[in-house]
Amino acid sequence: MKNCEKFQNLIEKYLDGMIAEDELSELQKHTQGCPSCRAEFERGAFMEDAVKQAFSSDTSAEKAGASLVVRLPAEPDDKPLTRRPIVLFAGMRAAVAAGILFVTGLFLGFALDRNDEPPAVPFRVEVPISVGRIEGTVLVGHEGSNVWQPLDADSKVHLGDTFHSTTKSTCVLKLGDQSTLELHQNSMLVLETFNGETQFRLDHGELDAALESPHPPFYISTPHGRVEALGTEFTVKVTDK
Repeated sequence: MKNCEKFQNLIEKYLDGMIAEDELSELQKHTQGCPSCRAEFERGAFMEDAVKQAFSSDTSAEKAGASLVVRLPAEPDDKPLTRRPIVLFAGMRAAVAAGILFVTGLFLGFALDRNDEPPAVPFRVEVPISVGRIEGTVLVGHEGSNVWQPLDADSKVHLGDTFHSTTKSTCVLKLGDQSTLELHQNSMLVLETFNGETQFRLDHGELDAALESPHPPFYISTPHGRVEALGTEFTVKVTDK
């Protein structure tokens, strides 16, 4: 089947915002001649886009679900494959099918009966970190919530926040007057502690730190261990290999 298994993996990487330029070019060429892969890509991209837009504002679950159902396409269109790194729910490998079930559940009233009390909003601790420069599409997910929101200059930062920079996207977080963190593209960063000592967790990707001197204890944890900042400028990178 034209080595479709390989391109199914590339479609997944594309929807996660993790695809490289050469892989994207290869995927574009393949989908032009493979209706099956093209249809799967269009369905996945459409669902992520639809769910993100449905929950992009303060709307009821019923209206969001209805909006999604109305927008479901009967057949994929014939528009050329374009680059659109969009992330749906927290977690890099969140399946589109899970998103469909989640929204459908809200629409049908599984998550909240209209006669029940709405769930309490999780208590969030705001920290004195501000958002600096943003390029491209950077998303933030709050602890206790599984919905991504676009990050902007007015966004408040809370303990437990997860920052996800998609392809060709970067952002700068300002920690006080002089300290900054720059998150590179295709990276995911979590703020774990900020009280006397600061600790972030870099799940994947790359960041540059520029800290004021002297600075309080500062750590970056990764899947491979924890780095303590002894100097003022350093880079941390986490790869899949």
